[in-house]
Amino acid sequence: MAPRITTLIRSITTASATSSLQPVITARASSSRERLRFVRQASSSSSSSPSFGLRAPAPEAHPLSYKDASIPYRSVQLVDPATNHLMDPQPLRSILQTYDKSTHTLVLVNIDRETPIVKLINKVEERKKERESEEKIRLKKRMSIEEKEVQVSWQSAKGDLSHKLELAKSLLEKGDRVQIVFANRKKSESISDPKKQEIISSFDTELDGVVGKKWKDDDKNKGLWILYYNPLESTRNQVQSKVKDQELAKRKEKEEKKEARRKKEEERRLKAEARAAAAADENSSLA
Repeated sequence: MAPRITTLIRSITTASATSSLQPVITARASSSRERLRFVRQASSSSSSSPSFGLRAPAPEAHPLSYKDASIPYRSVQLVDPATNHLMDPQPLRSILQTYDKSTHTLVLVNIDRETPIVKLINKVEERKKERESEEKIRLKKRMSIEEKEVQVSWQSAKGDLSHKLELAKSLLEKGDRVQIVFANRKKSESISDPKKQEIISSFDTELDGVVGKKWKDDDKNKGLWILYYNPLESTRNQVQSKVKDQELAKRKEKEEKKEARRKKEEERRLKAEARAAAAADENSSLA
């Protein structure tokens, strides 16, 4: 009887212990499965989208944008600065040791050959070329013909017509192309065709061949009448010459200011050196 009771108590105790541990085991298994599922999801997301959780990769640099030590080639061919001919292939690092980085830069100019080609650029000369190019673009823009429009009402008084005529004349004298648009005012009395022709003739007499030249036939459409004038060639030449003179004067003034700053800096340097030399002499005499 006693062994039977002992066996029964042992089985009850084992069952109780097992049942009490079951939630913990279940919770741990569930946690493990959740972690595994998250890892799989993250792995799947990463494989389908490389930027998952990361910053988008920077775009690759242009192949010819690399300079100096950043050039990604061990062997290159240098354009000889003296002859402008290609030299024999040589290690990039040997070229990097031959020039002053403060005054020159080595740039890639061709990567289509078996050995990439590099060229040594003088920074001062390159900047000078850039400035000259910018000045040419600015000069070309200033000398280009601009389209201007002058609007005139058929019903304008004599004084108003004279004012618009002078405006058109001044624009042509500045070298601009001018369109003169004649039109009716809203809710105004109509003007007869002979009167319109008289007004047009007054403009043509003062402008055509005097300060401008028609480059297109008049455009007549219902109540509109448009005159098209180009400035005279002589006027254009004068304007261009004036613009060039202004640009030269501006450049000269800029160079003079630059030279004045250079002289001032040189004077400061000389004074600083003189003070340092005087201090050194005083220290040596005291010693």
